[in-house]
Amino acid sequence: MKVIGVTGGIASGKSTVMRMFAARGASLFSADEDARAVLSADSPILEQVFSLFPSVRREDGTLDRAGLATIIFANPADRERLEALTHPAIFERMQLVITRKRKEMSDDPHDCPVVFYEVPLLFEKKREGLFDAIIAVYAPPEILAQRLQAREKVAGRPPLTEQEIAQRLAAQLPVEEKARRADFVIRTDVPLSDTEAAVDRIFKQLTQTEALE
Repeated sequence: MKVIGVTGGIASGKSTVMRMFAARGASLFSADEDARAVLSADSPILEQVFSLFPSVRREDGTLDRAGLATIIFANPADRERLEALTHPAIFERMQLVITRKRKEMSDDPHDCPVVFYEVPLLFEKKREGLFDAIIAVYAPPEILAQRLQAREKVAGRPPLTEQEIAQRLAAQLPVEEKARRADFVIRTDVPLSDTEAAVDRIFKQLTQTEALE
């Protein structure tokens, strides 16, 4: 079984690409899902987050994720404090998920031989060693900025300022650098059919290679 890391800039279209791989029968996992589990209700880590950032505790005891994002993107020191608290637990969950999936594959050889794991901060947190290959989902910064604004509108939140957009983009490696480091690049600033064709080509290459090993 191959485990493929999927990364890219914020709002680059990673979720769209992951859905395309799912449509081809692949198993999907996400570090964002792991983060949600780590910060689920009543988790000890969530209580520590509330201790660090009291303003993000809603009246019902849940986490104000948008409020937390505003805080950490505005202040790199706060972002580092949050990541130091949450990322070890997220990384542990990732390792457990991959180990479990490898065991399942050994029990069911007819399962799809390639697993895709979406990890936005894959390079930033030096997680390359977890994966057999890495895909970068790419769109240029100006497209990412437009998509960020569209995301806020859909969520019913006020538009981001130019400074807030710049802060979010600066919190990750430049998208060009992610593309340079990856084994494969899938562009999403092109017609959807072109993105689909790239997904199809890479998926076939990965599954055929796995079948030969």
